[in-house]
Amino acid sequence: MKQELIATETLIIGFGFSAIPLIRELERDGKDYLVISEGKSIWCQLEERGRLDFDLVSSKLTSLYSFELVNQDTKDCYPTAREFLEFQRKYQKQYESRVVKDWVTEVRNWKSHSLVYTKTGRVFKATHLVIATAFRRKMNKSLTHFDYDSADQNTTVVFTTFGDSANLMLSKLIPKKVRVVLVTNGFICLDKLSFYDGASYTLDQLEFHNFRYLSVRYVSKFIYRMLIGWAGSINLVAELLPGKLAKILFGDLLHAKYPLTSRLKKLISHARRDIKSPMPSGLIMVKYWPIDAYQRLFDNGGLEQSIQKGYLLNDIAFFIDNHLVEIWPAEETAIDRETNTIRWQDTEIAYDHLIEGDREVPNLPTIVAESEDSSPTRYEYEYRDNFLGVIPKDLHHVYLIGYTRPSTGGSCNIIEMQCLLTHRMITDSAFNEDIYRNIESRIENYNREYYTTSKKRNIDHLVYYGYYTYDVAKLLGIAPTLSDCRSIKDVLQYYLSPNNAYRFRQDGPYKVEGAKEMSEKIWKEHKEFRFIKHFVLNYFLIQITSLALIVLLPIPFYVIVLLCLIQVFNPFVGFLQSYGTGLHKYFNLVFLIGLVAIGLYPSPWTPATALLCVAVITLIGRKMAWTRLLFNDLKHKRRYKEFFGRYVLAFRNVLEANKEGRAPVKPQGRTAVSRT
Repeated sequence: MKQELIATETLIIGFGFSAIPLIRELERDGKDYLVISEGKSIWCQLEERGRLDFDLVSSKLTSLYSFELVNQDTKDCYPTAREFLEFQRKYQKQYESRVVKDWVTEVRNWKSHSLVYTKTGRVFKATHLVIATAFRRKMNKSLTHFDYDSADQNTTVVFTTFGDSANLMLSKLIPKKVRVVLVTNGFICLDKLSFYDGASYTLDQLEFHNFRYLSVRYVSKFIYRMLIGWAGSINLVAELLPGKLAKILFGDLLHAKYPLTSRLKKLISHARRDIKSPMPSGLIMVKYWPIDAYQRLFDNGGLEQSIQKGYLLNDIAFFIDNHLVEIWPAEETAIDRETNTIRWQDTEIAYDHLIEGDREVPNLPTIVAESEDSSPTRYEYEYRDNFLGVIPKDLHHVYLIGYTRPSTGGSCNIIEMQCLLTHRMITDSAFNEDIYRNIESRIENYNREYYTTSKKRNIDHLVYYGYYTYDVAKLLGIAPTLSDCRSIKDVLQYYLSPNNAYRFRQDGPYKVEGAKEMSEKIWKEHKEFRFIKHFVLNYFLIQITSLALIVLLPIPFYVIVLLCLIQVFNPFVGFLQSYGTGLHKYFNLVFLIGLVAIGLYPSPWTPATALLCVAVITLIGRKMAWTRLLFNDLKHKRRYKEFFGRYVLAFRNVLEANKEGRAPVKPQGRTAVSRT
């Protein structure tokens, strides 16, 4: 019996977080579409297990869509898992009437259409097919089913994976005095919130993406790498130095003090080609609450309430420095899964739980590419074979949404821009044809732009979100440019503001009402991102002052030229710049006075005095806790042991209260608790 076809212009598989912005645009245009969805998202599974007890690693500005943000308080914060699920359900309820509850078993794709077969026997025919079915991974089961009640101070848990999810599990194990062993090849971890000059900055707002367009492409690439890769993240400098020298110069930094946590050297060893982008795709980064920022935000009489909401301390740098987490090298550690033991050198221990992870894999249905000229071919997903991670070159009118992820934060921004790209592909036939006309060369150009190696990897889907959003916006013709600026303020906003999706939705065909006003509000709340302004200016003033010193030296011209070249590439500019973080606006004033003084007293002692003054004040500032490195600064964490003790007591109080079904009682006293 011939099956009846259910025809629609656009068919969306998956009704989770990733599909909402596209559905909104299709609704606004009155386009014909249907959604097929069955099963439970990871968020619903966590809710069922009572595991919505954490906050996100992306800030509110990068976790909510532009059209939702305009109705929200935009001050820096991180949404809790409960709030995020409520946000999803708000829009799912709005569009649920267009959803067919069914499970897709197979997709067959022709040049003109796709046929979608389901578990109930339905067959759908669609001109455009959108797949937004999220990822599958082993870690999800650990997040939903790990028995925390069985973990105590007599329990040993071994992790062979480390990312944001593993760090979430650590945040629940450490206060219970569980012995934790992290078997790793190293990792990159970053503070997810910091305070500077009275303003807070979430990690995903500190990337000043458009500096890569500062000048000639290769010049701007070099400057951006110096600012972000060297000066902005001095940990990376420490990792490139020999161990003893690194400890002498950077002994207060995580990766220098604990070399087994170092990851950068391993990443560099795999680099095979230069790239046009100043920062490559494919970097896994763990985002954590630094204990100083956590204490400042939540230790205000409501610590238990904050823990109850899901704000859990997960400062991996603090945990390692206080011997609450042991680091074992993956390359030298033997794991015996039959006897539940691990061994490194002469040490062997038994473990109670082994937490293993794998890479994120798109949860795609079986897809078969059909052609009149050849036999059917099963589609095999490779991220690099998709233009901007959305448009597969081997399929026709099929779009993949939600399979590009951010290294730092901003998943929502990426997805929103992917939905706009998909909407344009569906509604603009000329644009669609233009993309497909040379899709392979587009993909090749993108891959060469963002990857250090030609080898395909299972982490290729990790990108710097602000680069990605800008490139999609540029393709759509909605990206602002420097030539659009009409004032100094416009120029500063262009360079200093992050490329969140709302930045591209203030005007044009995808305008969101209120986005422009919201952008101005965010600009003011961050004090015009003056931290970034002072940070960048400090780099240039150090370089200019140092170059002035060299030029004024009574030495031959050819030596001056050589020394100037060395100075421009000198990575230790970042040493002085980064250790002065927090005092940059004062140091910049010193440098500016010094440069003016050179005109009156053109002696090498003039710039040398400015540099010496800044260096001395920087040393004093480190001693007096006036300065703080951007990431993984261990020096000032040591003073928070007493607070950590109170945090542990509060955590246990909340845990017991939840078991007994009562409100937590505020613990008395200020006793420090640590495990060494």
